[in-house]
Amino acid sequence: MSLGMLALIGFLFGVGFGYFVQRAGLCFAHGLGEVFIGKGKRIVSLFLVIFVVTSLGFLLSELLSPSLGLKPVGQVRGHGFYNLLAGVFFGAGIFLNGGCVLGTLRQIGEGNMLFLVVLLSLIPGMALVVYGLDPLLERAYDVQQILVPELLGVPAPYVTVALVAGAIAWFVPLRRRK
Repeated sequence: MSLGMLALIGFLFGVGFGYFVQRAGLCFAHGLGEVFIGKGKRIVSLFLVIFVVTSLGFLLSELLSPSLGLKPVGQVRGHGFYNLLAGVFFGAGIFLNGGCVLGTLRQIGEGNMLFLVVLLSLIPGMALVVYGLDPLLERAYDVQQILVPELLGVPAPYVTVALVAGAIAWFVPLRRRK
């Protein structure tokens, strides 16, 4: 596939995804806040749909080409003071920002240019985390990269199908209550 074709597909996907995010008013941090205060049925439904689509996408991509499937991108660290400190910083950032990165991009797309300042502030903040906080955490904690199927000792398709079935079982009663 040529670079031009990849760029076109990426552009069309980005426009489609942006349209979906804007129409849904999607912001993960704001949505989690709604869930915790008890009025997040709509956002839980969106989260479940996103979970099902991405889970099945990763499962199918692994079946099509094993090099595309699940990869250990997350890190599981121990618990302690740094986790508490990171949670406080993250919560304060979400509070000051009024949402997450996805919500920030949505606000910019809707014409709220104040969020452009937020977006430009995210760049040095992320650099501070990658080059300052991550090395500190790697020295303080035993960092492991794991996948749930490896942790459970069960093949990935079984875990994925079980989690997707659970998400669908949770989604169906949510939709019926409307």
